[in-house]
Amino acid sequence: MSSDPVILDVLVSLCNEALQLFEFATLFFDGKEEGRRATICIGKHFVFFVNKELNQLLEPSGRLSYLDIDRAVADTSTGKLFMLEVKPTNDSAWSGGSRILVQCEHRDLVMQRIGLCWQAEVMYRCFDVRKFPQSTAAIGDQIPAVKANISRTNEHIKVQPFSNYDDDFHYRGYSLWLRKGFKSFSGLKDGTFVHDEGWTVTYNAQPLVIPKGVRFVLHVCDEQMIMDAEKSSAGLDDLRTTAMEYQKSLTDNLDHFYVLVSGQYTKRMNRSDDIAQWDGWEFFIRSKDYAFACVIFRRSFMPPLCSTTQDIAVVMRCPAKTMTNDSSEVILDECRFVADSLASSHDTQLVYRNVIQARLDTLHFNEEGYRFCEGTLGMIPVHKRAAIKFVKSIVKILIAAGCIAPDGLENAEVFDEIPTLQDPLRIAEDLMTQAEPLLGNAGGKEERDKRRNAWHWRISRYFAYCLDGIIVGNLFDFKMLVMCVGQQGLDGQTFDMLQEIIEFLLHVNPTQNGAADWSKSYRDANGGKGLQKLLKDPGEYMSNELVMRQLVSQNYIATEWRRREAVSGRSYEVLLAELITSETVGLGLKSVMGRQILEMLGRSDGEAADFDKTVKSIVPSLLKVMKGNNLVMCSYATAALVNLSCGRDSMKQLLVGEGVLRVCVQQLKSRHDDLILYSLYLLVNLTKTPHHRYIVIKEGAVPLLVEILTSSYQNLRKQRILAEVASVIGQLCNDPEARGVISESFPVVPCLLWVNDAAQANTKLKAKVLFALRQLCVLGQNKIKVGQHIIPVLLDELTIATIQQEECAVNLLLLMNSLASVNSNAVMMAKKDAFDRMEIDIALESSGIQDSDGKVRNNKLATLLWPKVETLKKRIKDAQAALGEL
Repeated sequence: MSSDPVILDVLVSLCNEALQLFEFATLFFDGKEEGRRATICIGKHFVFFVNKELNQLLEPSGRLSYLDIDRAVADTSTGKLFMLEVKPTNDSAWSGGSRILVQCEHRDLVMQRIGLCWQAEVMYRCFDVRKFPQSTAAIGDQIPAVKANISRTNEHIKVQPFSNYDDDFHYRGYSLWLRKGFKSFSGLKDGTFVHDEGWTVTYNAQPLVIPKGVRFVLHVCDEQMIMDAEKSSAGLDDLRTTAMEYQKSLTDNLDHFYVLVSGQYTKRMNRSDDIAQWDGWEFFIRSKDYAFACVIFRRSFMPPLCSTTQDIAVVMRCPAKTMTNDSSEVILDECRFVADSLASSHDTQLVYRNVIQARLDTLHFNEEGYRFCEGTLGMIPVHKRAAIKFVKSIVKILIAAGCIAPDGLENAEVFDEIPTLQDPLRIAEDLMTQAEPLLGNAGGKEERDKRRNAWHWRISRYFAYCLDGIIVGNLFDFKMLVMCVGQQGLDGQTFDMLQEIIEFLLHVNPTQNGAADWSKSYRDANGGKGLQKLLKDPGEYMSNELVMRQLVSQNYIATEWRRREAVSGRSYEVLLAELITSETVGLGLKSVMGRQILEMLGRSDGEAADFDKTVKSIVPSLLKVMKGNNLVMCSYATAALVNLSCGRDSMKQLLVGEGVLRVCVQQLKSRHDDLILYSLYLLVNLTKTPHHRYIVIKEGAVPLLVEILTSSYQNLRKQRILAEVASVIGQLCNDPEARGVISESFPVVPCLLWVNDAAQANTKLKAKVLFALRQLCVLGQNKIKVGQHIIPVLLDELTIATIQQEECAVNLLLLMNSLASVNSNAVMMAKKDAFDRMEIDIALESSGIQDSDGKVRNNKLATLLWPKVETLKKRIKDAQAALGEL
């Protein structure tokens, strides 16, 4: 079943009525044993039956009014059969008999849609409200031909669920496995299932009780055309962005929560042998009352037409009052297992190959669609030979111009017996000429021109796809073409031709009300200067975004723009700043621009004479992006400012003056791991001075940092975030007032001690935690609390200190020096073993810092640490003397 607009347009021309969807089926009229292959089309007032070639209605029974349908009977012996009992009205033109047996893959959905249309027609024609009459019967067992056909299918062959699981859970065309005891919530078919008793599992060799009231919710969104989904300016074609929006909607009404897990997920079960592509994202949320585990799937290239995509969410909600870390892991694993068991209830191998081939030949797929059809179905457009000819012609031009070495490229096997043209664009023109008889005259010349220009756009997109490594792999791709255009020494004619090829592949066209305006060809609309017009006013034009990404990443746009900078009056930096904040630029292109800004701001001042000019142009736009709603772009903008502020005091002053610290603190509330991480990086850079630390504390950063720490300290999946949180807390503790508040008002010290025990030695996380503990141990009460817990661990880790992790070794010795100011701590470090050797000396000898005589060794680590070692030994000696142990 499909609602593909391209195919529906063809069927509408036959049926002369607006159509909702169509389904390929086998029809048996009046019990005839021989079925007829046909296409069922659900219209506004009629059900239409079109022949399998999609070129005419069946004779003599091509159109059935909804009012002529007396009843629908669903077959209980199979999930593919239903029967329509027909009782023609007085003015009916139906002559196809009194019964129609229909065999199709999406029976339930077809019956549901017929029932809705029947009820609407009754209300419209008869001014009455009635329920569509339906019943069930074992139809297939009563008709020999159908029964024999059923026996040859594998419909009843299925994968059985695991022990203690049932498979009787269905919603909107999908089924899944749930534990025994789950029931539909309130008996409603809304995809919600509840377990009222709870269950017990074994985890880490211990019994673990899952409480009653666990609820699973299956959300199934409507199918959407892939070509339509990719037009979203909000980035909803990116699964991560969709998952973040879903997470936000799930937590809007929660006062306090934290995200334990968020990342990509790979489906690990395909129990229906589905050919569609599944991409996944998972997250786990813990709140005061409930824990939510969620796996979101995007099922793309769905059969039978492989042109649609659908988002599906599996959400598990569990009471959280008695939940432990082990319980969280069990709940997440349970949700993953249920999500893995998700499968379509329909035939996942059936594809309409003739229709797909027609869509391929008319180039109605995107780049991923072409890859899927060739890789999974073994189907390619009929125009691939023309695309190979186009690529070979370009390769020949570049070889002749000396831009690339032949190296067997010109004689590649794929180029065998493929002719070339001096002007590669003539190949596209030839395809345009061949299509002229097929464009039709419906709608007059204006509509014909629109169809022609849209066809030209699809040709350019397919040629760009084939050019980018599809034909000859890494031997030649779009990146190499752009590099060749930028080479010195090209003759004017070759340079102009290559630029014209790039303009064709980019294919800039005007837009109207956000959609493509095909009334003008790309040449008429921009006069061969499409790129300039697109950059000048991106909201009024559209282009091939994948080509545009390549042009940006290969600095083609920068080179062309700077060449015309004197004419335009705007620098390339200003252009980037405008494009990255434009609502009409797609997320993918913005991401490429974000990476380019990252590189620009990461250069040293000496590499760019106009660095200050660049900064002043870009920083306001980056701040605007940081204040936006797209968390992915917020992450890119924050990362760019991290690069900008690294080691540049003047830039730090500029950013603080622009209000970056306030925005940065607000981003700590986002619960988006990447954004929080980059915000912490930026705070590390901007909290080096007392004034900046004062602003951060005033903006309310301390409670947010403590919340991140207390919600994540037991979750070592977040080691990078924990390391930066410890670093920022340590820097804030440079100020006595902040140090006292953090130590006395929040449970920071116990959390840091827990993280220190769990962290691996000689890692960044360990170094940052030791730094934060050292800062907090300026306070006397913390020295005793921390020292009694951590000194044995510090002595063990000192034995394996290395110069490669010097930050960790330095912070370790500085913390030991701080703790040794308390006599009891110092004496603990000087404990002796059975051979009357102090533990501190044993540790220093094991790490190679001193020899057995207590003298410094000649190595980098010893040279770096020896002054601190001498200070530590003096404090230990003083403590021993004070306690009378010498």
